[in-house]
Amino acid sequence: MSPKKGGLSESLVINADSDTIMEALLDFESYPDWMSGVDEIEIVERDKKGRGTEVRYVVDAVMIKIRYVLKYSYKENMIEIGYIEGDLEDCTASYEFEPVDDDRTEVTYYFDVSYSLPKAFRGPVVKMLLRQVDKRVMKSALKDVKKRVESG
Repeated sequence: MSPKKGGLSESLVINADSDTIMEALLDFESYPDWMSGVDEIEIVERDKKGRGTEVRYVVDAVMIKIRYVLKYSYKENMIEIGYIEGDLEDCTASYEFEPVDDDRTEVTYYFDVSYSLPKAFRGPVVKMLLRQVDKRVMKSALKDVKKRVESG
């Protein structure tokens, strides 16, 4: 999966195999403890393997709380993420895992979000600011996963 037009991607090598990384990402309930900005998580639905397929988030976006529900699907070496409902307009993302060797994995995070904004806030300056926020969110998400996995 590649980002939609306007989407972002970032890659990072993590010192762990893809199964270990996937395990950390599937532990949604622990996100508030280690994922930057995540205040609350609720798993709404699970698949037959017990993995979250519909997850409700409450995220601290500096001055406001953003609430949304994401859908998750799982493929070999990939987690795909789509938007169901909430305070955003749309959101798609994915994590892709590419083994570097037995103990290291390159993780690529694709991220594309559209915000539901009043017309007065849809100008180029706001778009530029939101783009910077998106880049920060993406980089911190990967760094948070790396720190979580590598610290045990």
